[in-house]
Amino acid sequence: MPAILVDQRSAERHDLSGAALVSVVGTTGPVHPGQIRNLSKGGTQIWLQQPLPAFTLVRVEHDDSLLLGEVVYCRQEQSGWLLGLRIEHGLFGLTALAGAMRECGTFEARSPGDPGAKLFVERR
Repeated sequence: MPAILVDQRSAERHDLSGAALVSVVGTTGPVHPGQIRNLSKGGTQIWLQQPLPAFTLVRVEHDDSLLLGEVVYCRQEQSGWLLGLRIEHGLFGLTALAGAMRECGTFEARSPGDPGAKLFVERR
């Protein structure tokens, strides 16, 4: 008898489509390009070309936001993998935040690709 998947979320799911970059926290491993499929309170669903195991801690860059979370599930779908993530922390509006920090002169903004960047900012 096939398993029946039951949606256990208590909040509404919102469809979303957009590019995302996923990396494993605490590694210098590759950045995985993917697509965000939907978003709900506390979680998101992302499609990747390769699997990531459950309980993996990930960093997701999407639009002007940075999300930190944990892989809850990973299942094969067509030509890739569908990951369910529990989001633990989110930073939104990073461009505006970096501008405000530059204006006050306390912090120097760094680009996300800069190897010296830590959450995009560093004290002068």
